[in-house]
Amino acid sequence: MRIRSLAGTVTALTAILSMAAPASATTSAAVPPKGAVAAKVVKIVDGDTIDVMRKGVRLRVRLLEVDTPERGQCWFRTATRRTAALLPLGKTAYLLRDKDPKDRYGRLLYYVWNAKGVHVNRNLVRYGYGKAVLYKPNDRYIKIMRAEQRKAQKERLRIWSGKCDKGAAPTETATPTPTSGGTDPRFRTCGAANAAGYGPYRRGRDPEYAWYQDRDGDGLVCER
Repeated sequence: MRIRSLAGTVTALTAILSMAAPASATTSAAVPPKGAVAAKVVKIVDGDTIDVMRKGVRLRVRLLEVDTPERGQCWFRTATRRTAALLPLGKTAYLLRDKDPKDRYGRLLYYVWNAKGVHVNRNLVRYGYGKAVLYKPNDRYIKIMRAEQRKAQKERLRIWSGKCDKGAAPTETATPTPTSGGTDPRFRTCGAANAAGYGPYRRGRDPEYAWYQDRDGDGLVCER
């Protein structure tokens, strides 16, 4: 009777421990695709160009399949800030090449993921910081990029808004609250977030949604 009772106890304990295992033990975090190589971000040149250090060599990288505004154009500073937020200086970035490794200016062509597994090229297109552009023969993600651009156009985000952020000098954006939840900084108001080029945020999709008040209850905050 003792042996049978002990066996039952062990079985019950095993089942309890199995049920109590944290979700992180079975759920893997977002990771860059196979073949991506690690490098350290050392400079943000503009929205679609960065400098990285890899194996002691400084490299200039042009992000593939995305074209952000040039200096002096509307949304240039906003797009550059977005890339800087996604790829903090000193942090690791993961680079994946396509068929053609360089452009005509000698810049290396890569798809880039940040340390959290965010596909930076795709993120810039999805939220209206840049256009989806095909640089033949590099076409690995172009269908996805074009689909993300259609979403940004439909939502009239940033470069698709018909507005210009050039020369804006909002008083509330100088000291956004740093945060580890989500990729965007936290501002005191949606107006300040918009002026810095952030938003909108959708309920159930964007963690930033919980930071602001949804006055009209439409599931969207910080609409532009």
